[in-house]
This record gives sequence, structure tokens and C-alpha cells, in this order.
Amino acid sequence: MRRLIDRTTSVWQKEEGFSVLLALLVGALFFAPLLKDWLPGLAAAGTALLVLLFVVGALVVSRNAWAALGVSLLAGSAVALEMAYEISGTDSFAPWRLGTAGLTFVLFTAVTLARVFAPGPVTSHRLVGAVVAFLLAGITWAYGYQWLETVRPGSFHLGAAPQGSYPTLVYYSFVTLTTVGYGDVTPVTSAARALSNVESLLGVLYPAIFIGRLLSKQVGRVPPEPPVGG
Repeated sequence: MRRLIDRTTSVWQKEEGFSVLLALLVGALFFAPLLKDWLPGLAAAGTALLVLLFVVGALVVSRNAWAALGVSLLAGSAVALEMAYEISGTDSFAPWRLGTAGLTFVLFTAVTLARVFAPGPVTSHRLVGAVVAFLLAGITWAYGYQWLETVRPGSFHLGAAPQGSYPTLVYYSFVTLTTVGYGDVTPVTSAARALSNVESLLGVLYPAIFIGRLLSKQVGRVPPEPPVGG
């Protein structure tokens, strides 16, 4: 276990670790749902490893013991409630489970952005980290949508999907984040529409502001070419 923690710590201490996080996120979001019928434990194992990576990352970035304690309590509560739901099959604490999970992913996104914009030269690995933060934002909003649908059923028109279906709301979150808007899932209540509007604005502004800032910092570090014949 100590060796596993040391390896996950090295992911955050080296910028190359962003590629590991991106691979895990892509696998958990896009490949695990396709393979869950053949490998039922794959999604759970991938999610557990992803949570471990980000919890260790939050602890690495934390500046004091109180911040580390808060990170551990929040992430631990989210994992415990999720495990209780998977084991018991009942979701008596659904608002708390979804709320703590959503806040945990907010923390993960903040930790990733802190590493991306840490002092130092801008590298291709930091651009990968910016993509990781973008995907984490989509997951965060998906938990927000599911929490809202749980607290106020009927907030979204989900078509034939079960009420509060997480895979459907993950799909809707990324459709909204990328401003595609197929229209098969739609917000109904004012709260759902407001949340969707904020995510769509984030999807437009994030590449323009955050990734644009990284690229501009990189361009600013490139030395000018000497004049021809000079």
C-alpha cells in the first residue's frame, strides 16, 4: 500500500502525471461503460484508482494540516457513501452521496488547475492538465444535475432513461459543456436551466481564457528570431 501511495504521489510531483490522469478519465468516462457487461469490476476499480490519485494530489498540494484533514474527510465521506450505496443497493442518503461527490470533484478540479498554473514554464504536459480539468468540470456538473434531479424530480426531461440516471446526465453534461445541444435531454425547471446555462458558458470561456492564457505564456517565453542578415 505504501508503494502505491508513493507512486500516486509521483504522478502529482511530475508534470508527466497529467497524461496518466487523462488516460484514467477517458477510460472511466468512455471505455468503462462499454466494457461493464463483460468486466463488471472494471468501472469500480478504475473509479477507486482515480479517487486515490486525486486524494493524494489534494494532500500534496495542501499547504497545512487542516487543509489535508478537510480533503481527507470530504473525499472519505464521498467514497464511504458511494460504497454503502453499491453494497446495500439502496440510496437512502442520495442527496448527501451526490453532494459530497460533487464537492469532491470541485476540489479535484481546483487541485488540477493549481498544478496547471503553478509557477514554472508552460509545457505540453500542462496543456494536458488543462484538458483534465475540463473533463473534471463535466463530471462535476453531472453530479450537480443528478443531485438536482434527486432533490427535485422532474428537473430534466430524460426521455426513456430512468429518473436520475447518472450515465444519461453525464452525457447531457458533456453535450452542454461542448455546446453541442442534441436536444434529447432538456432542462425543465428554472434551476436546471440556470445550471445548464452556467456550464455552457464555461464550455465557451474555458478554452478561450484558461487554455488561451497557457498558450500566450508559452508564446511569451519563445525568444524572438534574429533579423535576417543580422
